[in-house]
Parts: sequence; C-alpha cells; structure tokens
Amino acid sequence: MIMLKIAVLLAASLAAGEAVAQNDVAPAAPEVRTDNAQARPAPPKKPPPRRRAVQQIVDGMPAYGPRLAAPPAVPVSPHPAPPVALPTPIAPPPAVISRCDAGGCTDVNGTRYNGAAGNSVIGPQGRACTNNGGIVQCF
Repeated sequence: MIMLKIAVLLAASLAAGEAVAQNDVAPAAPEVRTDNAQARPAPPKKPPPRRRAVQQIVDGMPAYGPRLAAPPAVPVSPHPAPPVALPTPIAPPPAVISRCDAGGCTDVNGTRYNGAAGNSVIGPQGRACTNNGGIVQCF
C-alpha cells in the first residue's frame, strides 16, 4: 500500500517536472504586427569607446601602514660564518648478553646492566636500556 502511494507521488512529480521543463524550453514568439504601420528602423549602434594604454602598477600590501622608504640594507660580512657542529647522539650499539642473574645481566664484553622492572635494565652510563631476547639496546 505504501509502495503504491510512493509510486503515484513519484509519477506525479515527474509529470509536473516535464510540464515545467517544456514551458521553459519554448521561448515566447515575438509579436507580429498586423496593422499597416511603418516599422521604424533600429537606431544605429554606437561603436564601443576606444581604450587607451596605461602603465600597470602592481604593489604588495604594506605590512604596517603606508610604505615611506625602502628598508635599510643588511650589511654583509666579508667572512662567512663558521659551520655549526651538531652534537652527535652517543647511543652505544646493541650489546649481546652472555648471562643474566637476579641483579641484572652482563654482555659478552663484561659490561654490567643492572636489572629494573620487566625487560628494562640500567646501562653503565645510567641510561635506560631494554633487554629483548638476548640483546640490550640503550637509549
């Protein structure tokens, strides 16, 4: 029952849309005068005004108010600045564990890693390290 009502409403809206579209497509025909009055000729069209060439000035927006003068020149030093050396991270490479006990682990070089909670250990420089399957990685 509901489907029938929806179908009827859809058909009615489509039919109304076609009627509106047909009215919009066909433009109204111009009126044809049947009396014997003389037709006036259309007034002559004026040519468009001639354009003149002008110089185009393109300027950016001022930062703070109107621009009064050019900004001062920045002095250039005769010698370039020395390069800045970036500090390199001093993270040791992963260490292979040789044996572990209740207090921590020792790697194959004899460095002691003190035990902490879970798989965390403390390295010889006091860094936090992780013990993962026989390899210790410090950060």
